Amino acid sequence: MKRRPFPRRAIHLDFHTMPGIYDVGRDFDGKTFARTLADAHVDYITVFARCNLGFAYYPTKVGVMHPGLKIDLLGEIIEACHKKDIMVATYISAGLDHEQALRHREWCKVNKLGQVYEFDKMGNFFRNMCFNSGYRQHLLDEVGEVLANYPVDGIFLDSVCDYYPCYGQECVDGMKNAGQDPADDAAMRAFQKRTNETFCTEVERLVRKQKKGIYRYYNALPYRFEPTHIELEILPTGGWGYDFMPAAIRYARTLGKPYFTMTGRFHRSWGDFGGIRTEPGILFDLYNSVANGGTVSIGDHMHPRGVLDPEVYRVIGNVYSKIKELEPWTDKAKPVTEIAVYCAAPHRGGNIMGAARMLMELKYQFDVVDDRGDLSHYSLIVLPDDVTVDAELKAKLEKHLKKGGTILSSSRSGLDPSGKAFALKEYALSFKGDDPHHYTFYQAEKEVARGLPAMLTTIYSHGTAIQARKGTKVLARLHQPYFNWKSWDWHHENFYIPPEKDAGRPAVVQCGSRIIHFSFPVFSEYYEYAVVAHKTLVCNCIERLLPDPLLKESGLPSFAQATVTRTKRQTLVHLITYLPEMRGKQMQVIEEPIFVPGIGLGLKCDGRKVKAVYRAPEREPLDFRAADGYVRTTVTGVKGYALVVFEHE
Repeated sequence: MKRRPFPRRAIHLDFHTMPGIYDVGRDFDGKTFARTLADAHVDYITVFARCNLGFAYYPTKVGVMHPGLKIDLLGEIIEACHKKDIMVATYISAGLDHEQALRHREWCKVNKLGQVYEFDKMGNFFRNMCFNSGYRQHLLDEVGEVLANYPVDGIFLDSVCDYYPCYGQECVDGMKNAGQDPADDAAMRAFQKRTNETFCTEVERLVRKQKKGIYRYYNALPYRFEPTHIELEILPTGGWGYDFMPAAIRYARTLGKPYFTMTGRFHRSWGDFGGIRTEPGILFDLYNSVANGGTVSIGDHMHPRGVLDPEVYRVIGNVYSKIKELEPWTDKAKPVTEIAVYCAAPHRGGNIMGAARMLMELKYQFDVVDDRGDLSHYSLIVLPDDVTVDAELKAKLEKHLKKGGTILSSSRSGLDPSGKAFALKEYALSFKGDDPHHYTFYQAEKEVARGLPAMLTTIYSHGTAIQARKGTKVLARLHQPYFNWKSWDWHHENFYIPPEKDAGRPAVVQCGSRIIHFSFPVFSEYYEYAVVAHKTLVCNCIERLLPDPLLKESGLPSFAQATVTRTKRQTLVHLITYLPEMRGKQMQVIEEPIFVPGIGLGLKCDGRKVKAVYRAPEREPLDFRAADGYVRTTVTGVKGYALVVFEHE
């Protein structure tokens, strides 16, 4: 089977249906279902073969058909969608199967306390399935049944998680046979990860045998493991938050696989039948994906009777029509970047998300790159807060510096595996361990003081102690407090801790011309406390390391985004001006786009001659001029989103 072109506008349709619902699929009409999707500009949909309750929505000989269903709902959906040229992937919940958990308690994971049920039992994940039990073959048979009987274009296996290691007999014996200790939590997580990957490899063999060429996605596996593409599940109001996407999307796009960003129509999260976000809120997520080289997907949950909500698909149709208008320019556009934020661990830590947030607000073009990524084409490498430099990374960084690249690092980043010294000789610094004080303060020197308050700035997190050696320049000095914060002297808690004096140590040091190091975890601290002065200081330091960035702008507020992508004949600058606002205790809401007037753009030429600049899709021409290696233009105003096209000669 030849794989069809990667989807541009997808739907992920949940259908987790409680066993007490008696009229499942009663009102389903295939023609209406497919027409609703087509009218909303949908070209790909993931639909349910079996939900996490454990019920199949087709006549099954392997599993359990939902007791309230009388028709082959899966089969009718596939047939109707294919008539409208809509691709269909089928969903099976791998890690959750509550019906089989009830029938086969021996197939459930056992937690470290010996429990099969993890309370709170009102949560979906209170019982999980073990892939080292008899459930493994049951699930493979289930996947094989769907592949054999239905002309699907893809499969989506959900909840292939290593969050919940299993301590059942099969898993404990597997650990011992591998010479590992089940009491070692990290080793147990790694064993769970290997178990999941081995299971998915078996599914891959099954697919090659029965439906070679279809799309496959294993949700919750590392993005690198995904065989055909990546689906970035990011519902900002559903628990992910708005800080997750900037790092995740800039990591996924480095892996050489097509991807789409899966947001949701729900006001809160999955299963919110009566909740719908505003169109601007959904558009913000979609524009973010397109601006970073991806396509788009929206999550929905169909009513058990089998009818798609007309209002939901009116909204989806509206937002997808706007995305479709951009596709003549955005199709096959690839991100253009100059900074790599290095992450050895998953991209979800506060240091990575803080760095991504900061660089995004500063309008720099960056990727998040893991330990297997290629660092060779970046001008600046950022090592945020806790990146240990092993032999492999050391070789990459030495090569990077040799060809003229620069490094910005912070806190313990840059240290060798011993944690006692910096790995590169170019770091003309002595590492003295943890800073003896907490809180501390810094005072920037005039070279990097532009825009900073004319006072000491607090460092809220515990930093490190470093000493500058010959060949360095101190860019910010560290000041120590009278006492350590919240220390106890048997009479008082030292809560009020003003600065006492210069600590005699630097807070920020430049080593030669190519390395700047912060003694404290500036990126984690920005994620945790949003200290604007920290961002300003980082910006001033980056300007010393990257004086001629890919994009220069004026007039954009800090919350706005400016992202660059490129095709063979065009360079695209995406401008996004929405602001998520915290309302109430927990919800961030985008109710309307924000108008920003008078935006100046300067795009680095890099040897390319530009023959026209205009806004798309309107094709409104913009005046431009080339000077000092940049093509400069002015955008009169942006309301939510603008695509500025620089057309090459």
